[in-house]
Amino acid sequence: MTLVLSELRWLRFGAFSAFYFAQGVPIGLLAFAMPAWLAEQQASVSEIALFTSVVSIPWAFKLVAGPFMDRLTFLPMGFRRPWVLFAQAGLTLCLVAVALTPFDAGALGSLVVVGFATNAFAATQDVAVDGMAIDVLPVDERGRANAFMAFGQVAGSSSFGALCGTLLPVVGLKQTASVCAATVAVIFVFVALVRERPGERLLPWTAGEATQRLEATSLRVVDNFRDLFRVLALPMSLLLVAASFAYFLRGGLVTPVFAAFAVQDLGLSTAEYSGFISVLSIAAAVVGVALGPFIDRFGARRFLIGALIIGAVSHFIGGLLADRTSDLVAFGAVAAVVYLVGQVVFITVIALFMNLCWTKVAATQFAVYMALANVGIATGGLLFVPFADHLTFGQDFHIMAGLFVLSALGLRFFQEGAHSQRLEELRARAAQV
Repeated sequence: MTLVLSELRWLRFGAFSAFYFAQGVPIGLLAFAMPAWLAEQQASVSEIALFTSVVSIPWAFKLVAGPFMDRLTFLPMGFRRPWVLFAQAGLTLCLVAVALTPFDAGALGSLVVVGFATNAFAATQDVAVDGMAIDVLPVDERGRANAFMAFGQVAGSSSFGALCGTLLPVVGLKQTASVCAATVAVIFVFVALVRERPGERLLPWTAGEATQRLEATSLRVVDNFRDLFRVLALPMSLLLVAASFAYFLRGGLVTPVFAAFAVQDLGLSTAEYSGFISVLSIAAAVVGVALGPFIDRFGARRFLIGALIIGAVSHFIGGLLADRTSDLVAFGAVAAVVYLVGQVVFITVIALFMNLCWTKVAATQFAVYMALANVGIATGGLLFVPFADHLTFGQDFHIMAGLFVLSALGLRFFQEGAHSQRLEELRARAAQV
C-alpha cells in the first residue's frame, strides 16, 4: 500500500500527529522534567527561568528556516518533505549528543548548548511540518487536523515528561536522553515511508517525479520577501500577532512558576510533578481533539476568546489561593483548567494563523507567526528573571491573568473575512505580474 498524504485523510491526521509527537519528545525532557529536577535540587525560580528561556530561544528564531524552505526545494520528493527528513535526522543526532553530555547542576553551560541545538532542529522540523500541513490540508480539515497535531505534541511532551521525570533521578541523563533519541529515530523512519503526493520519490535515488503545482514559489528570494511583507502587513495579520503576543508572554512564566511552586511549596517530587503535568496535558489534548470539529464548525476566534477569558479567571483564582493555602486538591483543579485552556488556545491560534497564510510563502509566513509567538515566550521568561525571586507565587499568577485579559481584548477586533478578501486581492495582483 502506498502512503500518500494528499489522498488519505486518516494518514494526514496520523502523520501530522506523529510529526508533532516527535517535537514533543525534547519538550518533555527539557521543559517538563529538567525544570522539576532543578527545583528538586533547590535551584531558584530565576535559575530555572534562565535555563528554560535560553534553551527555548531557537523556537523564537525558527523564522530563519522559512525562507530557505520556500526557496530551496527538491520537488521530486515533495514540497516540504525533504526538510522534514533533514530536521528529523538532526533532532535524533542532537538527542544523542544530549546523552553524551555530562550533567552538573552547578555548571549547566554544556547542557544548555546541546539543549539549544536540540530545540533548533525541533523548531526547524516544526516549520517544515507546518508548511507541509498548510500545503496538503484542505481548509475544512484544519481545525480537526490542528487538534490532532496538538494532541500529538502534547502526547509526546507529556509521556516523555513523565518518563524522563521518572528516569532522570534513577538512571541519569545518558540513558534518559538515549530513550528519547531512539523514539525520534523511529518516527524518522515513518517520515521516510510517506509521500506528500502520488508519484513522488521516497528518497533522492528512488523513482518518481515532481507534482505540478497550482501556485509556485517565486524564483527570486527578493520576490519571496516582497510577497511575505505584503501579506504580513495586512491589518488582520498585524492585529492577530499583537493580540496573541500578550498570551505568549505568559508562556515564559508558566513553566518555572508551576515547577517551583509544585516542588518547593506543595512538596511534590520531580517524578510526581512530571507525572501530574503529563496526565493533565494528555487529558487536555483529548478534549482538544474532541473539540476540533466544533472549532471548524463555529469558528476558531470564538473558541479562542472564550478560552482566554476562562484562563484569566482561573489564573486569578490561583493567585488568590497561592498566598493562602497549600491545598493540593485546589491547585490540582486550577491546573486542570489552565491546561485545558492552554490546549484550546494552542489549537485555535494555530488554525487562525494558518488561515492567514498565502500558499506561495506559507512556510516563511507561518514560521514568522510562530517565531513571534516563541519570541513572546522567551521574552516573557527573560523579563521575569530579574523579578522572579522578589514576587510571591500569588503575584505571579495574577500577572499571567492580566496577560490573558490583554489578549482577549485585542481579539475582539479580529475579522478573518476581511483578511480573506485582502488575500484574494493579493493573489489576483500577483497573477497579473
